[in-house]
Amino acid sequence: MKFKIKYMDQIVGLFIIIALALFAVIVILVGMNQRWFAKDYRFHTVFSSAAGVAPGTAITMKGFTVGKIDKISLNENNMVDAQFHIYDTYYPLVVANSVLELTVSPIGLGSSLLFHPGKPPVDPLTMQVLTDPETGLALAGVPLAEGSFIPSTASAEGQAILEQELADIPMKDDTITRLLANVNPLIENVNKAVVTVNRTLTEINRALAGQSTGPLGTIVSDIQAATGKLPDTMDGVNGIVGDLQARMATILEQVSGLLGELNAVSNNLAATTEAIRDPTGLIPKLLDPKGSIATILDDGNALYKRLMAIMAGTEDAVKSLSGIVTSLNGEMPKIAAMLNETRTAIKQAQDVLEGIRNNPLIKGGVTERMDQPSLYGSMREGEF
Repeated sequence: MKFKIKYMDQIVGLFIIIALALFAVIVILVGMNQRWFAKDYRFHTVFSSAAGVAPGTAITMKGFTVGKIDKISLNENNMVDAQFHIYDTYYPLVVANSVLELTVSPIGLGSSLLFHPGKPPVDPLTMQVLTDPETGLALAGVPLAEGSFIPSTASAEGQAILEQELADIPMKDDTITRLLANVNPLIENVNKAVVTVNRTLTEINRALAGQSTGPLGTIVSDIQAATGKLPDTMDGVNGIVGDLQARMATILEQVSGLLGELNAVSNNLAATTEAIRDPTGLIPKLLDPKGSIATILDDGNALYKRLMAIMAGTEDAVKSLSGIVTSLNGEMPKIAAMLNETRTAIKQAQDVLEGIRNNPLIKGGVTERMDQPSLYGSMREGEF
């Protein structure tokens, strides 16, 4: 008996229709997932290098994929032209001052392309963000026309936008990236410091060699000139001191002789006074009418003449003493001026020696000299 199913053709056709419907649904779902039926907006940009950029590279914003790279090419300026699209869902965010940032992991963990939208418009008078009066939310900017140019952060336009803080760039929380990003400025500063130290050492070497015309070379030249003049200065000081000591020795000798004469006169006056006070001494005997004075006075003015001669000699001695004192008073200003000049010259010599001793360029280069005892004695060593 032959087995036959009624309506078999209709059942087979139904299964075929169901399979086709399921296939269509799957295709539609896959297309929706792949954005076959969605509207994409095309834009272009320029990169300095294609490293980390390839067709199909995802463009992300705060962790969401907002678009992809479509095509890259090398232009006549050795720059990389890149064409990309932004999904229609995120197209309202593509406003003026938007930028693209290509970040490459410094430890080889790949690269990422970030999209940073421009900040909301602000009132030019109050510099406040414009808000919707009904909702109070910030107004979004006008989206850029399709096909517009969006600069990268490495370009001059992108750097200007970043400096003016016109793009909405979130804070990055990649500690390793921040640390490594700070390494390059640190290395550059170290390199600049090394270059500066090398230039300074070169300038110092040239100055020490007498080849520099800068301030350091002038200082070294002045030190050398001062060092060259120092022996002459010291010879002049030694000559002044020697002349001063010789003159002071002469004056002290004259003063000593004058003091000796004064001591002799004082002793004679003391002896005379003592003799006058003695009632049995020479004076009463001389005053006796039969004494020596009466006998001496009766000599035809011979004693008077002798006394006058002695008085004349004493007057000459007093005039000589007065001349010595006057000469000494006349020499005192010269002596004082000479002492001041000597003191000034010694201070200048000390300043020059101290400057040379404190100079770090020639420190340790001056041979120490042994102190030579003075050949002249001090003015206070003699006894008056």
